[in-house]
Amino acid sequence: MAPVRTLDRRWWVAIAAVAVVAVAFVVSEVFFRGPSQECRPVVELLEFNKAQSEQIAAHAGDADTLPTVADDAAYQQWADGLAQRAQQINDPNLSGTAIRLADLASQFVAKLPQMRAAAETHTPGAPTPDVVHDMNFLNARISQETAELTAACVN
Repeated sequence: MAPVRTLDRRWWVAIAAVAVVAVAFVVSEVFFRGPSQECRPVVELLEFNKAQSEQIAAHAGDADTLPTVADDAAYQQWADGLAQRAQQINDPNLSGTAIRLADLASQFVAKLPQMRAAAETHTPGAPTPDVVHDMNFLNARISQETAELTAACVN
């Protein structure tokens, strides 16, 4: 039987140092690295959406009141900002979702005047106006598209 060789202590220290560096590199890449190149514009779009939503909610105050004509400008800025940011997304797997999100936001903003008009003419006990169902559907789709982008690009 051949004698078992033992490595010199310096080699063990060198191997341990390389292992520590490798683990540190993997941890930094997995946990601390920012979003991928494809996801950076998506994250920017999502951050813009969140900031605008918070701004609109803070301005609106009471959740039971309808957006006013004065609120339309904030909603339009939101929709326009989403459209601009969606155009910056080049990944084909992500751009379609972002463009749909921006289109849904534009449709939502376009229906705001119709919703206000329906609310003004709505009488208690009457069926819910169709535009309210449309707005709820658009809101659900906006949430769905946002969730898809979040799942794809936000850890």
